[in-house]
Amino acid sequence: MRIIFGFVVLLFTLSACSGGDEHENSSQTLQKTSADGETGSASIVAADYRKSFDRAWKRAGDGKSPTSACAGVVGRAVGMLKTSATDGQPKADALTALNACYVLAMARYVDTRLSADSQGSALCIDLLKALPVHRRSLGGFLEDVGENKAAYDRRLNDQIGNKVRAACPDAATVLLGA
Repeated sequence: MRIIFGFVVLLFTLSACSGGDEHENSSQTLQKTSADGETGSASIVAADYRKSFDRAWKRAGDGKSPTSACAGVVGRAVGMLKTSATDGQPKADALTALNACYVLAMARYVDTRLSADSQGSALCIDLLKALPVHRRSLGGFLEDVGENKAAYDRRLNDQIGNKVRAACPDAATVLLGA
């Protein structure tokens, strides 16, 4: 667990220190589902966050926890909020990126895992490995920049709560952070 936490902190640090040359306004539109039914990368984040977020979105769609890929997004957003993005569009872009990774990418992961063939205890164990780690490793950074972690958790639980309770009733309390 210490190794994972250290890895996440390292990714946050590297991401916060890396600059971006693109300064586009946040794109607030989700990409449409393609003809073959595959959902696009859902670029709802500004260009500065897009590459890392797209990685997290892809991992979530592949049924892999997006937490490690979200570390880059959260690291950059936290770095911006602590240094230069104190108001205006840069702050809005950083907050949108935080929500996109903490809530939307994890909800996509849960939806993907719940739609997979493997159900029952194996599924619940996978979710038990991913959700608490996601909340603990990324959640502290939300509070560090003055965001209300409980509000992010509520938004995530609003999207996944009923599905998790149905699929993993015995583990739902732990999975939903209650």
